[in-house]
Amino acid sequence: MESTLFGVAIKGDRSLRELKDKTSSLATCYDFLVPADGLRVGTLDLLMSLSDDLAKMDSLSEATCWKIYRQLAELKPDKKPTIDGVEVATWATRRFEWEEAKFQLKTPLRELCESISTRLGGLDEELKTKLAGYNGVKGALQASERKAQGNLMVRGLTEIVKEEDMRGTIGSDYVSTLLLVVSKHGAKDFVATYASADEFYFTTPDGGERYPMVVPRSAKQIAEDAEFVLYAVVVLKQAVQEFTAKARDKRWTVRDFVFEPNKVSEDAAKKKHDEAEEQRLKLLLSKWCDINFAEAFKMMMHLKAVRVFVESVLRYGLTPKASSMGAGPGPNFQSVLLQPKKGRSEERRVGKECRSRWS
Repeated sequence: MESTLFGVAIKGDRSLRELKDKTSSLATCYDFLVPADGLRVGTLDLLMSLSDDLAKMDSLSEATCWKIYRQLAELKPDKKPTIDGVEVATWATRRFEWEEAKFQLKTPLRELCESISTRLGGLDEELKTKLAGYNGVKGALQASERKAQGNLMVRGLTEIVKEEDMRGTIGSDYVSTLLLVVSKHGAKDFVATYASADEFYFTTPDGGERYPMVVPRSAKQIAEDAEFVLYAVVVLKQAVQEFTAKARDKRWTVRDFVFEPNKVSEDAAKKKHDEAEEQRLKLLLSKWCDINFAEAFKMMMHLKAVRVFVESVLRYGLTPKASSMGAGPGPNFQSVLLQPKKGRSEERRVGKECRSRWS
């Protein structure tokens, strides 16, 4: 069977058997227990006004249910969402009945619909808040993972560079250690020219002697991968900017890096905390979605029942029979749910009596 359902109302004096026979090759027909004699009809103007607003409320209720459903499916891909332990389509077609304790029939229709819509809107906002917290921690973990992946041009260097690699330049007023990423095929040229090439000399401001920007023989290979080699070189502080620019011309990339002695342990502790927090928030969000998907779906079904009621009263009018609310005219319709058979959901030949459709 398809997961799409159609709410259908026919005139009270028409035969449900005829409808079932005409649609038997396309869909299975179930009773839709709309409490027609219990809901308050009100005036024609109120019904017409509510009919327009119900379409929007109905659409928003479906959107909220889908958001919670998709989130639940993402968090628990191996478990199908249920309503009170019953598969969703089975509950909708066989178990749905009006919950008078939560949705009192004596309440005016507009007030009833707006109350349901407001509660659904509250669930939507609560979901957004919980998702923001969960995604924030999840994003921090993903960022941490990305730092540990990729080649030497992009990955984090905290776990690669040790204190001894900085060659005692930490805190020095005269020299600084720079980290350069060089392509493997250019590594030999780098080693041969990083300190001796003419472009890596500078002249003192008074036009006096020329000095090398880089301390000779200071290059140290720290790491390599399939594409690149990471070197540390010691550069005069006053020449760092000029050296960086000239290195860029030779396609050597200077990585921005500040050595922090406790950074590795701090990052590891933060990652462990974020992993625990991510699992905690995931569990809370899963439980919330489990509970509130069922609640949202029930509210949506009640809203759809009201929509079938309103549109059917507007289409078929009232019958002079006595209603359960007292003597007087009552609604003149019968309602069912149609569940299309596999591959037949587009064939909506359910007769001219079909009035309200939803999926």
